[in-house]
Amino acid sequence: MAERSAHTGPDDPRSPGPCCTSTTAGAAGAATVSDMAAVIATAFARLPHVPGASGTPGAPAAPQPAEITRAAQVLLPAILALDRLANRLAHDTVRGIGGAAGPGLAGYIHRRCRIAPADAEASDARGHDRSADDAGAGLRRAARGGWELIYSTTRVPDAGPAWARGALVAHDLARRTTPSPLGADGPAPSASPTPTRELTLAAVDLRAWARATGDHNLIHLHPGAALRAGMQAGEGDVVAQGLLLGAISLSLVPAVGAVNLRFTGAVPLPADGSITLHVDAAGAVSVGARTVLVRR
Repeated sequence: MAERSAHTGPDDPRSPGPCCTSTTAGAAGAATVSDMAAVIATAFARLPHVPGASGTPGAPAAPQPAEITRAAQVLLPAILALDRLANRLAHDTVRGIGGAAGPGLAGYIHRRCRIAPADAEASDARGHDRSADDAGAGLRRAARGGWELIYSTTRVPDAGPAWARGALVAHDLARRTTPSPLGADGPAPSASPTPTRELTLAAVDLRAWARATGDHNLIHLHPGAALRAGMQAGEGDVVAQGLLLGAISLSLVPAVGAVNLRFTGAVPLPADGSITLHVDAAGAVSVGARTVLVRR
């Protein structure tokens, strides 16, 4: 989703955010990591679309399997926290809270994801000076500029090998609540002029990621759902999952310490087609002249 001002859209970096709820990886975490890594590897296996695949000396190569697995391990607590948030939103829908348009994450756009060590202050994950032990609910709602905003922070004690001390995950989501022109997602920042990697992402990868992670948001799977959610997409398009873009970025540019992903634009592609992504040296992902993911 494109970045918006506090007056015209959902982004508001001044929000203090909620306190934390807790979840754990458990035995299913390793299987989830394996499934996530398989999806990422499939995208990178389209070697004709990766510079240097033909053996050009000095050209960047696709990431190694260990690098892909590490990226999946880094994102695992974010997947677990997003699943917990989807369950919470579905429960609230049944109770008539929040005016949600559908179950779980249906209609919501991912704006930001931050992952920090669990013993760090919440400011490491959210960008605000709040202690992770503050009292409060694990989910906060707000309304701004015709959008419903969701701020959630989740503590994942057993977050897998990438987060030995556990992880603190913050997710920011938004859903349009007032009528708007279809496809009114707004402009995205210009892309870096020197991308260092190129690969093709296919709609089949989106469906495989949904199976691997449990993120079955309709905007990623059903043609036209993103358009009706107010995003820049066609009637026959689906949009890529933000965390899938994050996994691609982290596979090529590994994170050191906390992870901060900001999703600045939608990545629409035909439900039976594909799109070319570029990843620069800082891990930013772009489509053509549009930056769709920024790493902080």
